[in-house]
This record gives sequence, C-alpha cells and structure tokens, in this order.
Amino acid sequence: MTTDRPHVVFLAPSDPARPQPGRANDGEADRSEDAVLTAYLFHLTAKGHRVLRHRVVTDPALASTDLFDATAGELVMACHRSHYRALVTAYGVISDCERLFSPAHRALLFTMEPGPVAREFLSHHKIIAIWPEGETFVRAAPAAEACGA
Repeated sequence: MTTDRPHVVFLAPSDPARPQPGRANDGEADRSEDAVLTAYLFHLTAKGHRVLRHRVVTDPALASTDLFDATAGELVMACHRSHYRALVTAYGVISDCERLFSPAHRALLFTMEPGPVAREFLSHHKIIAIWPEGETFVRAAPAAEACGA
C-alpha cells in the first residue's frame, strides 16, 4: 500500500474514456462514452470554453472523471447508464475527485436523457445532468441552484 495522494494526469482531447475498475471490458459503453465526451468537448470549445481532459489516478485502482470545464468551473464525468447502481458509483467517484478541482460544480454527461428518477437523484445530490439532443446538449441543473454554461 502506498501513501501517494491522488493526482491528476492531463490527456489529449482524443484520449479514450477511462477504464473502470470492476466493470467487465464493455466496449460498447466505452465507445458511447468516448463519442459523447468528444462531442461535448467540441461543443464547449466551440462556445469558447477552456476545457481540460484528465484522469484522476488513485491507489490502488484508477478512479476518474473526464473533463474539467475551466470556464464554467464544472467537473464532468461521462456515464453510459443511469440506473441506481451506476448513479451511486458515479456519485462516489465524482464527489471524491471534486476535491482536486475545488471549487467545482459536478456534472454527469449521459449518452441519452436520464429518466425522472435519475434526474431526481442527481438534483438531490446537486449534480448537473447533461445529455445530447440533436446537435446540442441539454442541461438539467439541480433544483436548489441555477447552473449555466
């Protein structure tokens, strides 16, 4: 066991989404996350945002978020699924990684619109939901605060 602190490794915009500990090699989910991350990265940069790709390296495994929108102060993590277990896992990872980017708003980037139960979960935990719709992205800010980008 090492005592190294978690640290951030910055990536090129074309680097793939992170491997996820405990998840079988799910190529379809990884490709979906890569595609939505790439589209969102280009969407933000086209709007003039300064966006950084990164991985947060932890011990003993790799936990990660995917983007930091420095302009909006948002820490973004791609999430292929929006069922309860996936939301709880994503909540834990993004909440832990947030301390390295503080202060930051937390956002989950979905490959499709999350359902009402998922959106209620995210709103309660003050996490922005983002998903693609046509050629743009839709945002659902937590009910208690107004977040915009």
